[in-house]
Amino acid sequence: MSEAGTRDAPGAVDGEEGPAGLYLGDAIHFFLSAKRAGGRSERTVDDYRKKLELFQRWAAVRLGGEGAVDASYIDVGPDEVEAYVVHLRDGRGMADSSRKNHLAVLKSFFETLRRRLKVANPFEDLDEVRFRQRAPKRSYLTKREAEMLLSPVAQQATLDTSATDEADAGADDPKAVGRSTVLRALAARDHAAFSAMIYAGLRIEEATALVLEDLAFSRGEEEVRVAKGKGNKERVVPMSPKLRKSLKRYLGVRDGLVPAGASPPPNLFLNEKGARVTENTLRRRLYKWVRSSSIMKADLKPHDLRRTFGTWYLQENPGQVRELAELMGHSDLSQVMKYALSDEKRARAGVGRL
Repeated sequence: MSEAGTRDAPGAVDGEEGPAGLYLGDAIHFFLSAKRAGGRSERTVDDYRKKLELFQRWAAVRLGGEGAVDASYIDVGPDEVEAYVVHLRDGRGMADSSRKNHLAVLKSFFETLRRRLKVANPFEDLDEVRFRQRAPKRSYLTKREAEMLLSPVAQQATLDTSATDEADAGADDPKAVGRSTVLRALAARDHAAFSAMIYAGLRIEEATALVLEDLAFSRGEEEVRVAKGKGNKERVVPMSPKLRKSLKRYLGVRDGLVPAGASPPPNLFLNEKGARVTENTLRRRLYKWVRSSSIMKADLKPHDLRRTFGTWYLQENPGQVRELAELMGHSDLSQVMKYALSDEKRARAGVGRL
């Protein structure tokens, strides 16, 4: 809504200049453009847009009545923000964590408008909105759980069923043998991709964006280059022995995913048709392996693998928050502080020692 049919410029509507002529749709368009210029990814900008357009629609009806599609920026005050937070809880049934995310986007939106367009920021007159805070839920894997997840993947990646396939399918029918080769290659790919998230802290979108040239295996200089990280930041992560072993195993069978006669693409992780694997495919594969394992974390998400890297790093290197921020591509140190205390069990144990 905000970017389609916006007016000529923020603050100018029908010849009227200044805050009184600024509508939410124009303000949202200006904010999103500013974030793009600041290097935010399209994924992040789209998330901002969805949250802000939800607020825009709600504010339009609240301030203009049923059928209204936009509202004047100047009419949005602290009361509207507070009422919107309540609406997200009672009207849309949002959890506290989701409402907190929506409020954070709104806060950034209003502050950007205040700073760039010199208009009022309703948050300046808003009492702090508090959300119920539980002890943090563990969102990373223990080393035992990581082994439980990765071991069955490694077993399928190294399973030699060619003799059985040939006996079952017949010597003149290579399809079953070929399918077995593809399944082993896919398992090797899964293991390497999951290992890149666990042992190098990559996001799932960063893993799927890797190309062969991002890997360096020179002795003593093994590393993974993340060229398209969040916010287009580039970083280099040293390659741990476990990740190196997994990647080399996958590279040994990667060409088995490329159709005969076709040229292998530069992308590191391929699907069974020889093209770059998608995030959705890797996500589905992770859920498949979790279901077939004995791991007691049915709600495991790809980002939890990245969180595992951050948590393990600080457990082994207490206090190295700045180093971890660089490895994970964070510019804000507060983003990595959460890895220092990441689960309810540890929180309770810490309180029990007081």
